[in-house]
Amino acid sequence: MSRMFQAPLLHAALLAAIASGAHAAEFVYQGQLDDRGVPANGRYDLRIAAYGDEKSAAGLMTPIEFPAVEVKDGRFELRFDAPLARAREAWLEVAVRDVGAGNFATIPGRSKAISAPLIGACWSSTGDAGSDAATNFLGTTDDEPLVLRTGNVQSLRIEPNAIPAGGTPFTANVIAGSSANHVTAGVRGATIAGGGAPDGDADPDAWSEAPNSVTDHFGTVSGGLNNHAGSDNGVVADALFASVGGGSSNVSSGTYSTVAGGYFNTASGSAATVGGGLGNCAGGVLSWAGGRSAMVRKGNLSGSAGFACASVTSSGDDDGDEGAFVWADSQSNPLESTGPNQFLVRADGGAIFNRNTLVATPIDDFVIGTRSVASGADASVHLRLVTRAGTSASMSVGEGTGTIDLSTNELFEGADRLRVFGASGGVATLTNGGVWTSASSRTFKHGFQPVDANDMLARVLDLDISRWQYIGSGEGEHVGPMAEDFHAAFGLGRSDKQIATVDADGVALAAIQGLNAKLEAENAALREDNAAIRSELDALRELVESRLSAEH
Repeated sequence: MSRMFQAPLLHAALLAAIASGAHAAEFVYQGQLDDRGVPANGRYDLRIAAYGDEKSAAGLMTPIEFPAVEVKDGRFELRFDAPLARAREAWLEVAVRDVGAGNFATIPGRSKAISAPLIGACWSSTGDAGSDAATNFLGTTDDEPLVLRTGNVQSLRIEPNAIPAGGTPFTANVIAGSSANHVTAGVRGATIAGGGAPDGDADPDAWSEAPNSVTDHFGTVSGGLNNHAGSDNGVVADALFASVGGGSSNVSSGTYSTVAGGYFNTASGSAATVGGGLGNCAGGVLSWAGGRSAMVRKGNLSGSAGFACASVTSSGDDDGDEGAFVWADSQSNPLESTGPNQFLVRADGGAIFNRNTLVATPIDDFVIGTRSVASGADASVHLRLVTRAGTSASMSVGEGTGTIDLSTNELFEGADRLRVFGASGGVATLTNGGVWTSASSRTFKHGFQPVDANDMLARVLDLDISRWQYIGSGEGEHVGPMAEDFHAAFGLGRSDKQIATVDADGVALAAIQGLNAKLEAENAALREDNAAIRSELDALRELVESRLSAEH
């Protein structure tokens, strides 16, 4: 032949059964054939010869040829009768050639076949009674795996681990589902409960078809397609106890990490969790991600990035954004954490607590409702903020009135109830006594222009000042101008529907100055008139006194 064939697993995959009391035995020969170093696929002619020992040249029977045997992924099975009923064992030799070719090529090495009862002689297909579990069992007594087939394809494989406890393996790998599912060599305690498929397009109704795999000790994949538990970096003990519940194309690559399901999710941080969804990354230690494109930044010691974590920013330290919780809605753009122990939620439809609808749609972004009456809570809504030292302040919305109340449990003399910081650095405050104080320092202002106080007074005098009430307020009457008139008269503020108190105060002060200037001018004119009159009176008095003196 023009190429080399190998069958390295023949000695490990041989089953032989000899019918009791018969002149011939039925042999079932299962082996694996490699063609030029890779598992063979296709049809080959095979030949079986039997010998009394491993080296003997004398055959126990005429060689049996099997034309056009199907070999799939290197595996094949031969069934044949042989006149070996009285033999306790035989050594079988296999030869192979291309279908219809010339000479057979003998595969080096012989495989031992041992006499054993036929299937059914030990275990009945309708059930057994009186068996002893210590001696009656289905399985292997050496370090070879137990394989169950359906449709002549592996459906369940149980592999003993290589580390003994008390002389025997203490656990096993259980690989069910697709025959393409696999556990990395050297891994122990792994479980693949089902699912998986060969790479390609075998299933007409699924996508991302690929095997399920476990690459680290005690990892679990419950099912689905193309799911992977472990780091897949060649080290089988750095991502222990990882698990994937199902879904497709999910990767759980951190120690104790979990992906419950979904699609294209990755939990690469130690003890991290992805609850499900699409394209989520739990890259930090003890982190959680769910929804769509929820991203917790990974660290230097995070496991395999998989699909979801590949494009996520690294935190720059070992643990990633540890303890972070990120949940994102159905939008595809990522919501990514920026530090450890964060709680991030994106809800484009609005975030709601203790209700199931927004109050004003679509205006409301965040709504908090009061607790139910059954909880014993007050009917008002209370929000309290507490410092590390225990100092707190609260805001409440009164039931029925909708009044907002602000309070603190640490008020002291000189403290403010509320401070509002302006962009220029000023601070407006609500004092302990309940007085609103505006920021008005020169350092917060610019664009100074002089004011004509007399003009201001004239404009104030032209304003229509009336008594009025706010519609629906029930707070009684007020006095003042209309905002439209005030804005037209002075051009102050940003709207003709509002009057800023600082503007009203400023106009009033300017008008007072104008009034004062007007009074000062009038007083000066009066003083001049009074001086002239006094001068005339003095002259008249002097004339009268002069005449009276002349008469005497």
